Amino acid sequence: MTTLAASGALGHLGTGGVALAVVVALVLGVRGNGRVKLTGSPAAYTGFIAATAASAAGSTWARPEQVVGDGLSGLGVGQGPGGPFGDVGLGAVALLLVVVFLFASVTPAFGAVLGVIAGFVFPATGEGAIWSLPSDVIASFLSSWGG
Repeated sequence: MTTLAASGALGHLGTGGVALAVVVALVLGVRGNGRVKLTGSPAAYTGFIAATAASAAGSTWARPEQVVGDGLSGLGVGQGPGGPFGDVGLGAVALLLVVVFLFASVTPAFGAVLGVIAGFVFPATGEGAIWSLPSDVIASFLSSWGG
């Protein structure tokens, strides 16, 4: 299979380069001072793509993933029935993120944060979980660009 990265159309991007470009687009789009202003939903989708790209890039890009994981652990997620909210798994957190996205008033900044958190939580729900499907598709697409 020939990828865009292999064809040379964009030159060598690398996973870190793709992550950098998407994160910059997210920040500038949420600020909205330029030609493109992201509203709530597009900011959430862009945040999700940025988180997926960051996970694929690893290295320094993995720091937000670690912060999200530490925050969820602090809230008792995955601690079984002894957790502060009872038995709350990552699937429940993924469902909660979708509920908040659908029912809350989502500003661009809040949408971006929701998308980034979802981008780290969804794939962590495990292979075969419906939540990991969007991350798998986006990661596959980004790898064809980033090489």
